[in-house]
Amino acid sequence: MRAVGIERFGDTPELREVPEPEPGPGQLRVAVKAAATNPLDLAIASGALAEAGAYRFPLTLGMDGAGTVTAVGAGVTGFRVGERVFGQFWSSPFQFGTFADVCVVQEAPALGALAAVPDELPGHLAAALPTAAMTALGVIEQAQLPAGGTLVVIGATGGVGTFAVQAAAARGLRVVATASTASGGRADRLRELGADTVLAGGGQPLDQALRDLAPDGVDAVLDAVGDRALAGSAAGAVRDGGALISIAFGLDERAQADQRIRAANYRLDHKPELLAQVAHLAAAGTLRPVIGAEVPLEDAPRALTGAVPFTGGLRGKVVVRVG
Repeated sequence: MRAVGIERFGDTPELREVPEPEPGPGQLRVAVKAAATNPLDLAIASGALAEAGAYRFPLTLGMDGAGTVTAVGAGVTGFRVGERVFGQFWSSPFQFGTFADVCVVQEAPALGALAAVPDELPGHLAAALPTAAMTALGVIEQAQLPAGGTLVVIGATGGVGTFAVQAAAARGLRVVATASTASGGRADRLRELGADTVLAGGGQPLDQALRDLAPDGVDAVLDAVGDRALAGSAAGAVRDGGALISIAFGLDERAQADQRIRAANYRLDHKPELLAQVAHLAAAGTLRPVIGAEVPLEDAPRALTGAVPFTGGLRGKVVVRVG
């Protein structure tokens, strides 16, 4: 079968022909319909997350995906052959990812989550949901915004950002979205997703723009960019007791020690519960992935490095079509 992977940490991911894996006890074999890229994939390939789990080589990359169960190992009771599944396929040890025709995953992934695909959801959309949508929901929950509160999403055009705008708007929150520019219809697209206000780069400093919008301070900021200067600027516009949460490690120790607000670099946890919420919201039409690019499996190595063109004004998610 075809698979995109590495022989050792630090290798450049490449497309190879490898034997089709068989499920062991407690595992599923899934014919992959589609996968989606995440910064997590390159972090694993580089070895930056070598201590975060166990790995076996050769390693097929790809955490997010959707497909159909084709075989189950001994002891599997939660899924059946023929069922469509999606999720973050992070088993431990991790060896068979979703950038392949077939992958093998634990029924209950040790470091990820797996669920049935809602009937209403096509496979390529389901594949784009897991990590980014779970992260968006997790940050909003951790931020503990009051009813009708204001959430600022820095970097709203990316995968997590586009989901956060939708999820926050669905909760009745006021959403302020930032984008590097307003060109390409970005502002209109973000408003369609639920943003009340869009702030584009090149204008007044972010903290001043936010103070003009919310003189008493915003309730929370989600940083999806990792620019420490930008996150630090936004911190000054957060009300006392509000939250500043970065998913891109945009907060240094000094920022996290700020006693006036709740500031933290986010760590995705409680994945099965969050994925169940994602499935429910997707089935209801509340969450829909923004697909910025779709590529065939052979172009997955290029997609991992961002070397594919985006269409439609927003980056959103990159989907890898497989089956």
